[in-house]
This record gives sequence, structure tokens and C-alpha cells, in this order.
Amino acid sequence: MRAAGRASSRRFSVGPPDEFGRFEREVNPLRLLKKCVTDPPAAAQSARVAMRLVSGQFHWLFKPQAPLAYHLPDGGVLLLDQKHSFTGMVWPDTESFEPDVCGVLRKFLKPGDTFIDGGSNVGYFSVQAGHLVGAQGRVVAIEANPLTFQLLERNLKANGFGTPVHCALTSQRGEVELFMPYYWDVVSSLRQDSYVVTDEMQSFKVEGRTLDEVVEGLALSKIEMVKIDIEGAELDVLRSAPNVLSNFRPMIVMEYGVKTWGAFGATHEELLALLDRHRYAVRLFNHRSRELENIPDDVWQNAYTNLILIPRERIE
Repeated sequence: MRAAGRASSRRFSVGPPDEFGRFEREVNPLRLLKKCVTDPPAAAQSARVAMRLVSGQFHWLFKPQAPLAYHLPDGGVLLLDQKHSFTGMVWPDTESFEPDVCGVLRKFLKPGDTFIDGGSNVGYFSVQAGHLVGAQGRVVAIEANPLTFQLLERNLKANGFGTPVHCALTSQRGEVELFMPYYWDVVSSLRQDSYVVTDEMQSFKVEGRTLDEVVEGLALSKIEMVKIDIEGAELDVLRSAPNVLSNFRPMIVMEYGVKTWGAFGATHEELLALLDRHRYAVRLFNHRSRELENIPDDVWQNAYTNLILIPRERIE
């Protein structure tokens, strides 16, 4: 899970997140006036971001320890802590975060559906999904990091829905070690070199479970969509879920990255072979046209991209 438009690399500087700096540089009166003439919709969005920036600064000025309640456009509230790394990634231009994933949720999730959010972090997608599937639907939010899991539970409770599951999604059941850079839990991983390389690492012992085990333990009767974003171990999750793939046939939104996958020794050729066995196709989602698109040949060299895995019978 990473901010839209931010360059990805194997190594970057990790420290306390700067919630406002880059937006203070980008949202300024002169640029806003220029946009009003050249691009009114963009100007309106910049104005909203600027107002949100100011209101957030005032909130945390007087209540630095209190979470800010951000109301998502599609419904639901997300509680954001001032110094948390997720806040540093998405605030205040929150709507620009992972627009393709948000678009897939909006287009394909229906009232009454079941959504599994693998690698939920603080629950950004889980909260959105909950208001799309409604009271008759179900959201299962899975998060391995014990610190982040507390924030996930808080957000689900604030919205009055969702089943939080504290475990790492793995290829087999058993205790695993989860690595996290200090100040930057949005990239927690089962491999130290999956995404971030830093001397300031901490780790946790957490329970590892397969996706099939989680589904069986919750006695789910149907699954319409699964999101998997766990910093390189996505292929292991698919390998451990033959029951989900064969019997439930959900649409899957999955992050692929040549570097994060490389840390696990996983390749796109192995992914394509697995999808072929289970009769799945792979696509991208264009959030502007709101349509699925064929993947370009060079997608497998991307630092990261969100793949849409869809049962072939749904597109044939």
C-alpha cells in the first residue's frame, strides 16, 4: 500500500512522517489561481485539500493526541493520528490514494457482498467496503502488525461493522516474524529487505495463517472480492488458498512489485501459471474510464502495481 504517484524503491529514508510539508508546497494561492483559469475541477480539488489541510492543522494544534475524523466520500469515517505513517502518506489529499483500488471497490462491490481485506493497515479500504456492502454484507479485515491492528480495530468500531483478524497471511500455519521500520508500519513485511532497508528495524512474533484457514474459521459461505497487499508475500497467499480460488471464485485485487516479490523469490511466471490452473485472468483497472484493461508487456517490471485477478467465466 503506497501513495499514488510516489516513487518506489528498495531503499528509502525512514523517519517520523511529515504530514503536511509536501502539500504546503503544492497547495499555494498562486497555483490555485492559475488552476481556476486552466483547470477548474482541479482547482476545486486543490481548494478542498487546502481547506482540509488547514482544518487538520488547527485540530492537531489544540488536540495533538486526538485522532482526526476524516469522512470518506462514499461514507464512513477514518480516524487518523497526527504522527502515524499512514496519515503521513495520505493526508490531506486522501482521495488520490490508490484510486484504482478505490475504483474497483466502487464498481464491483454490491450490497450484501463479502469483502476480505488482506493487509488492512488502519482500515482505509475496509471502511470503504463496509459502506458499499451495507448491513447485509460482510467485511473481514486482516492485519498482522500488532500496533496497526489496534488502529484497525478502532476504525472498524467507529463505523460499527467489520470482523478484525490479527494474523499474518502465509503459505502455512505457524508463528512468523514480522519486520517493521520504526515510524513506518505501512510497509510491515515477513522479509527485512522486501521494501525498506534501514538500520532502525523492529520485529514481532505473530501468528501465521493461510487464507483458506481464515475463511474456514469464519465459516464464510461466499466471497465476492479479496484484496491482498502484504509487501511481497501475495503469491504465497494465493498458493495457500486453493479452496477460495476454486470454490468461491472471488475477484482479487493484488499488489505486485518486482522488488517486493523478489525478496520472496516469487516471479510473475509463477503467478501466471497458478492463475492458469485456476482459470483466472489478470487485468488492470483504469480508474478514469472505470474499465478493466489488458496488461501491457512491461507491467512485470513495475516497482509496484495493482493487478486485478478475475475468474475467466466472468469475462468470457
